Amino acid sequence: MDPVTLEKLEFDRVREILSRFCRCALGEGLARRIAPSSDAGRVRTWLAQTTEMVDTLREVGLPPFGGITDITAALDRAVPSGGATGEDFAAIASTLKGIGEVRRWSEALGASAPLLVEMTARLEDFTPQVEAIERVIDERGEVRDSASPRLASIRAEAAGCAAQIRQIVYAFVRRPDVAQYLQATTVQMHEDRFVIPVKAEHRGRLPGVVHRASHTGATLFVEPAECVQLNNRLVALAQKEHDEITRLLGELAIAVHRRSGAIARCLRTLAQIDLLAAKAQYAYQFDMTCPEVAEGGPIVLYACRHPLLVEQAARQDAQGVEADQRHDVVPIDVRLGADFDLLIITGSNTGGKTVTLKTVGLLSLMAHSGLHIPARRGATLRLLRDVLLDVGDEQSLQQSLSTFGGHLMRIKHILGRANPHTLVLLDELGSGTDPEEGGAIGQAILDELRRRGCPGMITTHLGTLKAYAYNHDRVENASVEFDTATLRPTYRLLIGTPGESHAIAVAEHYGLPQSVLRAAREHLPRTGRQLRRAIRATSVVRQASEEARAAAEAARLEAQQHQELYQSKLADLQGLTDQFTDWLAGLSAMQPGDELFVRRFKRTGTLVRLQLSRQVAVVNMGGMEAEIPLQELMPEPAAAGAEQILSLRRQTAEHARQVQGRLEEAERLQQAARRHLAAIEQRQAYVNAWLDRIATLAVGAAVAFDRPPGRGTVQAMDLAGGKVTVEADGQTLELRLQELFPESGAFGDRRRRAGRPEGQGQGRDQDQEQGQADRPVPHRRADSARARANRRTVAAMDPGSEVYVVPFQKRATLVRVDEARAIAVVQSGAFEMQVNLADVEPLGHTGPQPQRRRRRRPAPPGETPPSPPAEPPPPQGP
Repeated sequence: MDPVTLEKLEFDRVREILSRFCRCALGEGLARRIAPSSDAGRVRTWLAQTTEMVDTLREVGLPPFGGITDITAALDRAVPSGGATGEDFAAIASTLKGIGEVRRWSEALGASAPLLVEMTARLEDFTPQVEAIERVIDERGEVRDSASPRLASIRAEAAGCAAQIRQIVYAFVRRPDVAQYLQATTVQMHEDRFVIPVKAEHRGRLPGVVHRASHTGATLFVEPAECVQLNNRLVALAQKEHDEITRLLGELAIAVHRRSGAIARCLRTLAQIDLLAAKAQYAYQFDMTCPEVAEGGPIVLYACRHPLLVEQAARQDAQGVEADQRHDVVPIDVRLGADFDLLIITGSNTGGKTVTLKTVGLLSLMAHSGLHIPARRGATLRLLRDVLLDVGDEQSLQQSLSTFGGHLMRIKHILGRANPHTLVLLDELGSGTDPEEGGAIGQAILDELRRRGCPGMITTHLGTLKAYAYNHDRVENASVEFDTATLRPTYRLLIGTPGESHAIAVAEHYGLPQSVLRAAREHLPRTGRQLRRAIRATSVVRQASEEARAAAEAARLEAQQHQELYQSKLADLQGLTDQFTDWLAGLSAMQPGDELFVRRFKRTGTLVRLQLSRQVAVVNMGGMEAEIPLQELMPEPAAAGAEQILSLRRQTAEHARQVQGRLEEAERLQQAARRHLAAIEQRQAYVNAWLDRIATLAVGAAVAFDRPPGRGTVQAMDLAGGKVTVEADGQTLELRLQELFPESGAFGDRRRRAGRPEGQGQGRDQDQEQGQADRPVPHRRADSARARANRRTVAAMDPGSEVYVVPFQKRATLVRVDEARAIAVVQSGAFEMQVNLADVEPLGHTGPQPQRRRRRRPAPPGETPPSPPAEPPPPQGP
């Protein structure tokens, strides 16, 4: 990418912000060197990696980087005779352990983060090297006494020798005949020898070896003669210790050097992971989104913000800057490259024209560097090979360039590289010279950009360039909005509307005398006034069109979000269904003595026996037996989740109707939901039917089963063991419970059921299923007289009574009533559910629904008036 553009757009400040989110020097150095890429595959991979890390940040957390440092220099020294110290090896061990922590963190990554899994898979195991270092070096970088038996022996002997010397020296300095010759009764070390400070004038009074003198010469440091031999021994031991430590560090250097290449590769991977974590934190903290980058695609940015202004606002907020002293960041909508390639932006000074150019340019650079951008979801950017910017004052005294000359030199460079794969951003095109000639040069430059098919954004104050968009294809006007009531810019970008400079209004805001302002208005040519009135007249309609476009895009994105959330909820529901299926399979395989988890008591117990006829299991928990309903041993059905899914689907359908391009996708999702929920209902019906038949099973009963000859008579039952003995065609068979009643059982062959000819087999008719699946249940009015009467009746009923649930048209058993919340808990088969009291009727009390009275017309003469409709019979059970 063009280095001048990177400098003018302050990309270095983005690097600096990103580096502050890094947690080790490895990633920080990489963050300060990131650069945009023009390779499509690389850019998409970078963005996908950042997106995966953002999702991982929310679900798993950041990768652990404690103890990881940049050990590149230490690795360079960790070679035989390389001079690596104990501190070097301590840092190496700490970083290698940190690699292991990151590897363990990566184990929590699921299939939703394949790129992160692939990246962390490059981290290798260095446990042997860590253990080898920690046997020799402690966490402070010191060599342990236990590093080798020889080192332990040398240090023990040296400690004893030093203690003996201290005893002799301290006894020596405390003698009265010695103390009078000393500067102080202290003992010091000089080159591993114990010395005492002696006054220079008494040099020959004390026998010993003089090792050095003080700077003033008034003090001599003397080794007493009594300690010379012991000091010699101590020095020799110190040399032996140094030699042994050198040997041990050399062995560690060999062990580390063998894996130095792998360690260096892992350091580069760690730097990439730390950089990705920094990108994710940056995106998460400033509410950024991942743009879609496409070759030759349009630039569409809704509610985008300049990232440096966003960071400045956050910093001011953290510092407690007063609200009236802050500069709010106004989001703008920008599009380019779809129905026009050049966007000419006009409007008042200080209105945000240059900021708009810099925002689009900087967001493009960030996306091409793998960074998310501060814009609303659904942003799209064109894959670019370069971004070319001309902004600011380019004059140079050294090169004798004026402002206009500086701009021309820069534009010459830009035109030399402009093509359909570059984004050109020109600020104040045609300025710095005569407006008429500047406008002519500006139009010629725009002609050249159009000829090359180069996308670009241009700001100007020249009227001739405003008119350029009206006379040329693929060119559009835009303006920065100005509030004439407050005489302040709003910083909003209005596409399709050329702007006025509002120079007189700005001058009034800055306090110029009214007489000057009146004269300025008189000097304005009348043709210019008429042009401005025409612009204002057409701007309203064009701006309404842009706002409608933005609203449609917002609706499309919202519909897409609801669809994605809906699909996620469907996946969750499928997971619950799979759990339920697994539970059913495990139910038949349970044996006495198996361990079970009981949700009610939040503890495990041992199965004693199953009583399927009562739908309970007898479980031993801590020596006490308890009867646990079967539904408490299985995953709880997510009724609330299903209601949420239905609500989300309705919202999805509503949004999809508002957006023409999403209609087909929304319909496809609706059909999939119908099929899925219908399958769940059918599965529940199978389970209920199977449990009902198993519960009423008795010796001598005729049963069907899923193996030849297919029918037989029950001879014996072992419900706790999940088995039954059947006599069929003169032979005795031992069957599992799930083999019984295949025509209606939960363990029947699903593929055979799904492949039945239409109209055959168990269950409802397909047309009926498709017509009724996923339809909102008809709830009763909670404030009707009938509902109030039902509530009183049901609240007075005993648990275990049979009731009728109106929305599901099904009998159920009353479990309990919560009058405060106006709900009833009922059980149907193995399922418990909460329903509104208004939707529950006691059996025997069901009657016709209240009907709206209609005014009847009198019957014609000679005809008998129609009789009232017969009262429907009470509802029957399923």
